[in-house]
Amino acid sequence: MRYFLIFTLVISFAFSCKHINVYEKQVDLPRHEWKKNQNAVIRFDIDDSTSHQLYLVVRHTQQYPFNKLLVRLLIQDTAKRTIGSMHINAPLTNSDGTWAGTSMDDIYYSRIRINPPFFLRPGSYRFVLQHAMKEETVPYILNVGIALNQ
Repeated sequence: MRYFLIFTLVISFAFSCKHINVYEKQVDLPRHEWKKNQNAVIRFDIDDSTSHQLYLVVRHTQQYPFNKLLVRLLIQDTAKRTIGSMHINAPLTNSDGTWAGTSMDDIYYSRIRINPPFFLRPGSYRFVLQHAMKEETVPYILNVGIALNQ
């Protein structure tokens, strides 16, 4: 019985040590405003060929006047050719109207999952974020970014 337990622990440990690459970068927005013509560009060097789960990362203050953020995401290769494009409707509040995400004082951090996962080959990529709200300027957004993992 003792050897079975040791064998089970060794096997569990061996299979639980899978390395997962996680990338996350954010762009600070001047004066905490995101203007319509202002692109947030994030660059990643990917060294594996697999599907990656994408997340939109948003930091905003409690004064943010909306309950969601509409964003257009372009994924470009090194030649700046668009290989993927999507519109993201990112909810920033819970169903009861409270702010979603993690808070620290009056700042909120949200990671919104973007479906489906996106297949990337090894290489350099540009992720271009543009706000798609009706307003010309979206206030109280501190920074936006992209996180991805395999």
